[in-house]
Amino acid sequence: MNMMAVALILIGLIWVAGFAWIHKRAVDKAKAAESWPIVSGRVVSCRVDVEESSDSDGNGSTWYNPVVTYGYTIGGRELQGTRLRFGNYRSSSHKKAEAALAPYAVGTAPLVRYNPERPEECVLETKKPGPLYLVMAAAGFIFVIVGIAIAASV
Repeated sequence: MNMMAVALILIGLIWVAGFAWIHKRAVDKAKAAESWPIVSGRVVSCRVDVEESSDSDGNGSTWYNPVVTYGYTIGGRELQGTRLRFGNYRSSSHKKAEAALAPYAVGTAPLVRYNPERPEECVLETKKPGPLYLVMAAAGFIFVIVGIAIAASV
């Protein structure tokens, strides 16, 4: 079999497995967080970070990342968190990113869920991640298909 075909198939399978694992981990963490203890927190800051990138052809894309920083106290220890939910939570819409932050204005007291085994691990929302990681995983099949096509043409 052509080494290029083997390499493409392997890259594709690793790509698929990696993104599928990331998605499963985020889903499992969100599910576990549903049963974590809850404490009242306090929002310290709230902002939308803008992430711009461009490909080699000069085509640009802009992503908006909602970022909330909050403090909470566990057993007399002051802790701080920034996780809104598990999994990547960014949007191509500034309006959607702002809407995600609407409940978390500076000075509000959101409920913070924290891992009792590692209190510094915390989250505000237990919503499951969207399909982004699964879409990225599926994209890895393009490498597999191209690899198979190359192997079949030899």
